[in-house]
Amino acid sequence: MDTQDNLPAPQRRHVAANSVTLEAERLAADPRLSDYDFWRSLKNLENRIFEIVANRDPIPFDMVRWRAILKQARSRRNFSSRN
Repeated sequence: MDTQDNLPAPQRRHVAANSVTLEAERLAADPRLSDYDFWRSLKNLENRIFEIVANRDPIPFDMVRWRAILKQARSRRNFSSRN
C-alpha cells in the first residue's frame, strides 16, 4: 500500500501553472480590458480574501488562482506598455 511519502510527484502543478500563464496572457492581450479594470478587479478580490481571512474561513482555491492570473496579466500589460 502506498503512503503519502512514497507516491509519485503529481504532474498537475505544471499544468495548473500553465493554465494561469495562458489565461494571464489572454487577458493581458485583450484590448477591451483597461488597466483600471485589472486594478479594480484585483483590489476587489484582495478585499474579499481579506474578509475571508478575517473570519478565519478557508480561502477558495479559485480565488487564489484568479489573484495569480490578474497579477500576471497586469504585470504583463504594464511590461509591454513600457517597451
